[in-house]
Amino acid sequence: MDTKKISLVLCPIFAAVTILFTVMAIMNFTKGDEQTQLETKAAEYVMSGEVKIDALADTLKGVLSKDMKEQTEYPEGIMESMKQAYAVNNDLVGWLSIPGTEIDTAIVQGEDNKYYLTKDFYKRTTYETSGTNYGNLYLDYRCITDGLSKNMVIHGHTTGKSDGVPKQSFRSLYDFRSMEHFIKNPIIKYSTLYEEYTYKICAVFLSNALPKDDNGYFLNYIYPDMSDNNMVGYIEQVKQRMLYDTGVTLEPTDKIITLSTCIYDYGKSVDTRLVVVGRLLHEGETEAIDTSLVKDNPDYRRPQVWYNSKGKTNPYKNAERWQPSAE
Repeated sequence: MDTKKISLVLCPIFAAVTILFTVMAIMNFTKGDEQTQLETKAAEYVMSGEVKIDALADTLKGVLSKDMKEQTEYPEGIMESMKQAYAVNNDLVGWLSIPGTEIDTAIVQGEDNKYYLTKDFYKRTTYETSGTNYGNLYLDYRCITDGLSKNMVIHGHTTGKSDGVPKQSFRSLYDFRSMEHFIKNPIIKYSTLYEEYTYKICAVFLSNALPKDDNGYFLNYIYPDMSDNNMVGYIEQVKQRMLYDTGVTLEPTDKIITLSTCIYDYGKSVDTRLVVVGRLLHEGETEAIDTSLVKDNPDYRRPQVWYNSKGKTNPYKNAERWQPSAE
């Protein structure tokens, strides 16, 4: 084969090889550029993958870039441990944990008590991202955030199977219907942005949410600012409804935390709340409880519809109807 023919054969081959290497180089460059863009985007939105229902402490680790942390303005006096979560969502007002349970999560506060019923910690509408409307645990909008209200009320949905995964929001509160579970886990930890507080669980009770189910009355246990005098009546109402006596005293001068979630122990037709109440640890008091004082309360107060369904007489039908007041 002569030189001219060789050239005619090789030239197209060299051209094809050149084009191939050029395309590969462009693809590698583009891929690298896309990866850089993705990393930059992740840093901008301070998110790394999906975040499960409770914004657990471990979940938040690593989601915040150093640059973002330096750019965030924090409230004066905020604890270092709260800064990372606050940078992700400025609606953060606290952190709730119950040692020994799955509850270890960020607490937010909206302008009302509706917003975080359907929004997660990243303000995403939860039924769109998961098919389940679990929202995020949130502090009642009337409670103060730079200290403690008389009654710090935290609301949250309950979804998921009690023996399955995931247990969402306040599902773990269901376990507190058991005295044995309370005895093992009697403490609630709550941190504002500025200070950590310890509460000792003093009551677990059920309450109807609609007046129609209990002779036109429901216990307004979510009022944040009841006075010491007014709290006397509240304590009596709680004692009537307690599933068991915790042996932990509750005085009118105490500050409390109230954890509230839906439950259907009286049937699907009765809108009911499971309520776990803790009172602030007294000065010099230890976290230990006296287990000998924990006793069952089989005749705790139920709503009228329950007595009707069982054919029983309601001993509380004509009981005094306490109403919350700041006076």
